[in-house]
Amino acid sequence: METIDAVQEQARALLAENRLDELAELLKDLRPSDFVDLAAGFDQQDVGRLLEAIPEEWRHDYVAELEPEEAAEYIRTLTQDEAADLLEEMDPDDAADIVGELPNETAELILVEMEPDEQAELRELIAYPPDTAGGLMTPAFVAISPDLRADQAVTALRKVAEEAETIYYVYVIDKDEHLLGVLSLHNLVLSRPETPVRDLMVKSSVKALATDDQEKVAKLITDYNLLAVPVVDLDGKLIGIVTQDDIADVIEDEVTEDIERL
Repeated sequence: METIDAVQEQARALLAENRLDELAELLKDLRPSDFVDLAAGFDQQDVGRLLEAIPEEWRHDYVAELEPEEAAEYIRTLTQDEAADLLEEMDPDDAADIVGELPNETAELILVEMEPDEQAELRELIAYPPDTAGGLMTPAFVAISPDLRADQAVTALRKVAEEAETIYYVYVIDKDEHLLGVLSLHNLVLSRPETPVRDLMVKSSVKALATDDQEKVAKLITDYNLLAVPVVDLDGKLIGIVTQDDIADVIEDEVTEDIERL
């Protein structure tokens, strides 16, 4: 893959001459994580044209890498159906960040075009301020019953793995969805098949309330060296997780502040 500067130069020339097929060929090997650097050299309109050169089935990954306000600008160029389809393909927390940058009327028109389950997830997420655990969390987590055996738990995890943002941790909940504990995937696969999940789990004491400030969540992740923190409501029900990726910018700011104090 060529350097981003070289790709920018070629992309600019192809856009100027409207050679979109060649542009699509140029961008086909560009990773979503590199798209932000590429897009930095273009105005908003041309960023939209670059995104249109990305195959539709992958485009949501590239849009998700943009800053939410930039992604929202692109979303506003789409029809309501197109915008709804694109947001449905994203991780719910990324989609919620983008919807939160849209005018209320525009957001509502798009939300009503989404599938009921995805719409309900987004409405729940955008109800929280963006700088809280609830505003950062994703509902794409894995939770199981403490009454399962280890082999049953492994079978269940195989069925839901694709829908979860991470399965480094498996959360254990009761029938009313209260958080009971956390289960290491490593311990699960190495345990005897007949071992009950309740005997393998660690009772969960590290968790965040949905209303907790993002800096408190970042501190939990760094202090306990976690990959994700479970988020509960006031009744103790598990409603989401905040991963390292979700809170990376906040952690970076905290580290910068610590260095400046030193």
